[in-house]
Amino acid sequence: MASNAIPISAFIGGAGFITAGIILLPVLARLLKPRDAILVGILAPLGLFAFQLSLIPVFGFFGMLIPATALIFGSLGFHRSYLIPTAYAVFGLAWYVLFSGGTFLWLLPYFILIALALTNRVRHFTKGGKGDILLHGLATTMCELVTMNIASISILHLPGGLWSLITPVMYFERSIAVAGSGIILLSLMRVKSILKMEYI
Repeated sequence: MASNAIPISAFIGGAGFITAGIILLPVLARLLKPRDAILVGILAPLGLFAFQLSLIPVFGFFGMLIPATALIFGSLGFHRSYLIPTAYAVFGLAWYVLFSGGTFLWLLPYFILIALALTNRVRHFTKGGKGDILLHGLATTMCELVTMNIASISILHLPGGLWSLITPVMYFERSIAVAGSGIILLSLMRVKSILKMEYI
């Protein structure tokens, strides 16, 4: 909850902010099993709604789905298959192409995720290895982005030209989320036996 009070960047210059919470989403998604992720995905956004943190001031009630989908799909990715969050990202990609009118540069991280997920199906990244951590972080943060994009298109009706302006900011935010969560997870890997967290 506290991390969602720390802004990383303003979202389209409005009252909502992309917060440090995006760094912790992949961490929590890996630590929580899917059932627990669903429970936390319901309860934690209620706190954000109550205190009007993160993107809630922009999207209102729908804003609660943004972290929830990331947490749930990220957990399903780690505990089941990364094809699950990747499928959601493909759905988001299609939604963006069909309804946003925005730049195709926005889709670069989507294609990176698809390539990583397919590579993992063929080569099977070592659990806890850099490839695995990168795929997990990107899959989780992209699910958050997909839900935010759907809301931006369907609720805010962002004009097509605006997507070109915010694309560099999106790259920055997703990079921070993947790198930050990766550092935390790799650090936890080093002490997981002490913390009795072998499953991560």
